[in-house]
Amino acid sequence: PVVAPKAIAPSFDVVRVSPSGDVVIAGRAAPGAEVSISANGQKLGTVIADAGGQFVFLPSAPLSPGGQELSLSQRESNGTITAATAPVVVALPERKPAIVGASPISAPAPQAAIAVLTPADAAPVVLQGPGAAATGKLGLQSVDYDQNGAIRFSGNAAPGTLVRLYVDDVLAGEVRADAQGRWTFVSALPIPVGDHRLRMDQIQTSGQVGDRAEMPFTRVSINPADVAEGRVVVQPSENLWRIARHAYGSGIRYTEIYNANRAQIRDPNLIFPGQVFSIPRSK
Repeated sequence: PVVAPKAIAPSFDVVRVSPSGDVVIAGRAAPGAEVSISANGQKLGTVIADAGGQFVFLPSAPLSPGGQELSLSQRESNGTITAATAPVVVALPERKPAIVGASPISAPAPQAAIAVLTPADAAPVVLQGPGAAATGKLGLQSVDYDQNGAIRFSGNAAPGTLVRLYVDDVLAGEVRADAQGRWTFVSALPIPVGDHRLRMDQIQTSGQVGDRAEMPFTRVSINPADVAEGRVVVQPSENLWRIARHAYGSGIRYTEIYNANRAQIRDPNLIFPGQVFSIPRSK
């Protein structure tokens, strides 16, 4: 019997959102497929993937401030419809109006949007945001666990550079950033429950350390069933949008959880498995 080839699922490569909400979306799909792009379930439009399976889409209208979950699906020439398995969560700050004074008119500097690719079975990938890969700045973006409990780090660096990682000053290994400046590393070094420190060294072609960054993280073993009502244990591949959607039925309310847990969250885009957050009572 003839076995039909496995469908190629569409995927995001680039999501760039301006402070005004204008967005550029690029990705991959089956060659010649019609790709549909949606935000919070509402279709933004369609585009045809080229012969290499690549597409670029610019919505005719800007995104609204607040939270948006971007998703993809494709229709191939044979009628097969395939949905992307990893949506992108976008947080676009409210645009503050200009303050009219005597003269001149001044306005606050607009805040940058955040865009995070959120696969169900892998570490989140920051496509745009503080310290995102587009800047080429060395940094950590997420700490996650795979299905077997192995700990996984994801971050950014200058594209193509070698990153050497140390946990509590013990060499864990090294990884090379891809062409977009993103890297993911699964540690074979045993990391016990407790507080730790990850050091990242960006290695130059000469072998010297060109940049260095450190980030504390905590490996925690907590049974979510033991946590009191009104609190939540962050799970692998979790993010504030998903927690808010589960708690309130609306991902846009992620800011309420962020504001209630500022002591633990340095960056709303960067939360770690094992953290315990307070969930404010629904209004």
